Formats: sequence, C-alpha cells, structure tokens
Amino acid sequence: MISIITPVLNEEAEIGPFCAHLAGLQGSFECLVVDGGSTDGTVAEVRRQEAGLPYPLHLLVVPRGRAVQMNAGAVTATGEILLFLHADCRIPGDSLAVIEAAVHRRGAIGGGFTHSFAPPSPLLAATSLLGNLHARTTGVFFGDFGIFLKRDVFVRIGGYDTSLPYCEDAALCRAARNQGRMVQIPQTIVSSSRRYEREGRWRLTAIFAAVILLDTLGIRPGRFGPAVGGREEDETALTPRG
Repeated sequence: MISIITPVLNEEAEIGPFCAHLAGLQGSFECLVVDGGSTDGTVAEVRRQEAGLPYPLHLLVVPRGRAVQMNAGAVTATGEILLFLHADCRIPGDSLAVIEAAVHRRGAIGGGFTHSFAPPSPLLAATSLLGNLHARTTGVFFGDFGIFLKRDVFVRIGGYDTSLPYCEDAALCRAARNQGRMVQIPQTIVSSSRRYEREGRWRLTAIFAAVILLDTLGIRPGRFGPAVGGREEDETALTPRG
C-alpha cells in the first residue's frame, strides 16, 4: 500500500478539491494530511471530508514547517511506499500502480513524476522542461514533482532534514541516491502555477534558478528562505542523524 502525505498550511479552498481528486485514484492507499498550524478553516474542512471518502484520510496537526510536517506524516504512515504530494498538485488515476511497478519490478527505491504547470505559459513550460531534464539525469526531485520513496529507506536516511531553510526535498533525494536508484516515471504531475501568478513568473523563476544552482554547490543563503517557502522553524525527530 502507498501512503500519500500532504503538508498543508491555510489551504481551506484547496483541500476539498484535492481530497476529491484522490478519490479518483486506482489502487489501495491512505492519505495523511499534516497541518502546520493553519489559521483558516483547513482543519475543519479536512475533518468534514473524512467520513465521505472511499479511502482512509487521517489528519495530523504539528508545528509549522514542511520538513517537520512530512516527517510527522511518515512516522504515522502504514504504507511501504511514501508519496509526498502537495495539495495543489494533480496526478493521473493509474499513478499508484506505476509507482509500485517502479519499486517492485524495476528495482527503484523511489523517484518522482514528470512535471508540468497549469495554467501553462511558455516560460513555465521551459521551466518544467529543464526541471525534468535535471530530475531524469540526476535523480534529484523537488517537492512539486511528487517524490515517492520506500518507507524503510526514508527511515534509514533520517527523513527530511529539518535543519535546512529550504531545498529539503533535494537533500532527501541526494541522501536516497546513496541507498539505490531514483527514477522519473512517465506519468505527468500537474502543479498549480498560482505562486508564479501571484509573485511574478520571471521573478520567481529567477529566484528558483539561483536557489537550485547554489543548492547544487551546497550554498543556501537564508535570504531566499521566504521566497521558496522554506519554513523549518521547528524540529521533530524521526531517526537521529549521525
């Protein structure tokens, strides 16, 4: 079984459609929505959704921070494969079977989807193209690529590093590569371009390009934290890092 782990913060408008989208997925799975202290109606909306869905939906409330939230979801998850999926992303109905095939038949330990944006634009299409090329050649995926990983591997590498201000997803993938093969599956994940529309496509593209380049070099300037949404302000233990 696959455990879908979704970190949320003030996603009252998005979480209902997201839960409905998951109902169209084929296969056996559970979903753990991990709230990081929403001040809107997100928690109430998740609780309202719980009873009417064809899959188990669990709500966790933990301190704010994507890495903290995803680690908390992983601790509670019962599936042998973890899929970290943002609430504003959509995946094809057969995605879970393709993930299981990649892990059980192709011998991968994890990976991610092929990325796209909606609504699209030439700039965002080019951004996805470069991101997909980077993921395919390096085995390093970013959060909106829908990272999946065998649960035992996730535990072995200590989960997401809560000390990082951002790019915790890339760091997770780099650590996972030391345990086995990370693959990009052909199923396309559609990620909302709402942040690009809100903050400016060119501005945010330039920031992310700089962040990715510097992160590859092991440099993470703190001033980029707010722009990329890195909010690891609190820590929770999964497995002690040595």
